[in-house]
Amino acid sequence: MNLENLLNKLLKEGKIKKQSTDISYLNASLNAAYQNFLAAKYNLRGGYLDTAFKSAYDGVLQISRVVLLLNGFRPDDGGQHKTTFMVAGAILGPEFTELIERIDRCRIKRNTIIYQPLAGISKSEAEGILESAHDYWIKTKKYLRDKNRQLELFDF
Repeated sequence: MNLENLLNKLLKEGKIKKQSTDISYLNASLNAAYQNFLAAKYNLRGGYLDTAFKSAYDGVLQISRVVLLLNGFRPDDGGQHKTTFMVAGAILGPEFTELIERIDRCRIKRNTIIYQPLAGISKSEAEGILESAHDYWIKTKKYLRDKNRQLELFDF
């Protein structure tokens, strides 16, 4: 299914809505993502693996929301995280498929540690999401730079 058909389907199903957003909101979201990545690194060094994992996940989610908002959409259903990653992946293109699949597995793991806290996160899982977050940011940063030069992009 091409991007236009997917977006129209999701609009019709009520999973996304059209929304325009100003540049200051997008930049605030990018700054929040950056802060989450810094927190993830700090917490990983301190041995707070669940917190590091959740912070890195939140950073990726915030970047993905910027991708949607920059294209005039926002998620609007009970599965906003899943929808956000699916739509961001479709917008960013097929070269993001594997990375989005990795991130979606992190989404599922995040839900597990939120609702079943005894599950816990291993050091390799926390390191893995940080690596995926870094890869995602590097690739997405180029897309964002090309889409809008007013975005305040950071180094990670």
